Amino acid sequence: MQTDVQTPAAAMPAPKLGRWANANELPVIDFTPLSGSNEEAIERVAREVHDACRDIGFLSIVNHPVPPAKIREIFRQSQRFFALPLEAKMKAYMGNSNLFRGYLPMDEPGQKKAYRGKAIDGFQPHLDPTRMRARKPHKNEAYQISLELPDDDPDVKAGKPLHGSNLWPEGLPGFREAMLDYHSTMTEFAALLASVFARGLSLPSDYFAQFYKKPLIQVRLLHYLPQDTQAALEGGDSRAHQDAGGFTMLQQDDVGGLEIKSKSGEWLIVPPVENSFVVNIGDSMRMWTNNRFASTLHRVVNHYGRERYSVGVFANPDYDTLIRPLPTCVDAEHPPTFDKMLSGEALLFLYSRVWPSKGDPDKVSEY
Repeated sequence: MQTDVQTPAAAMPAPKLGRWANANELPVIDFTPLSGSNEEAIERVAREVHDACRDIGFLSIVNHPVPPAKIREIFRQSQRFFALPLEAKMKAYMGNSNLFRGYLPMDEPGQKKAYRGKAIDGFQPHLDPTRMRARKPHKNEAYQISLELPDDDPDVKAGKPLHGSNLWPEGLPGFREAMLDYHSTMTEFAALLASVFARGLSLPSDYFAQFYKKPLIQVRLLHYLPQDTQAALEGGDSRAHQDAGGFTMLQQDDVGGLEIKSKSGEWLIVPPVENSFVVNIGDSMRMWTNNRFASTLHRVVNHYGRERYSVGVFANPDYDTLIRPLPTCVDAEHPPTFDKMLSGEALLFLYSRVWPSKGDPDKVSEY
């Protein structure tokens, strides 16, 4: 766990609005060559992705294989869900499950003393108690699913954490089917992205496939209410974070609001581009690559006077994935920065700290 002394919240500088990022600060990479057979062009894309992940940890992908119609449909379903009365949404409340799936209402408390799982130094430093206590209200709500598994699945029967079925709202015909379809489509896109990462890291293109056989990939719908500038800044800044898993694939609407922190400490606004995916590296991939890839601090500041919708897909590997520094990322000048981390335990540590779960988290059976 993080043990560094943190700056008291009262002594932190006042947050400032970001400025729009340019193409050098947020690379836009065309995935068209990946649908062809030109190896030279494919390798060029892999190098571009590698360099963006190394230098910034964020990139924007255009001309990807996800159909625009599916993107439009998932946003339509998101708006349908969040338009439900709170009482209807709370029937799928995340706290009714111990799998960290379902609905999260606005201003849900985020710091719990009891937690499950296990993490190591350097993983999710924003979970420091000082930072968590300093978090301001953030006017957003969320709904998320993960891999849908039947009750007779061996891992479900064994009580393996994070494995099971999703919580679904009532009275939304077609919602479940659309969510599962998008989850399936994005799982395929995640496999493509992982192959590009592998090429850029001088590994076989299918290297990461062994760790994504039963992945803990999440689809998260997000809805942000507009806030005045000061409230949006305080809420967004106090909840700035790095993602935990392998990598994230985000669709944002035309409102904008996503900001990333540059190496110089400046906040940069990520321009919304229709049908593009914003991809960023999480702590697990950063550690996998022995800190070669950057896991970058980011926040959402919605001060534009409009509701904001986004859909995030978090490409977490299998629960039992043992993350160690990759062989191509270790040499005499770059010794290993850590020994190993069990992916599922680390995610369980995070989720049980920040999200509600059914019953006392200390008494949920461990696998």
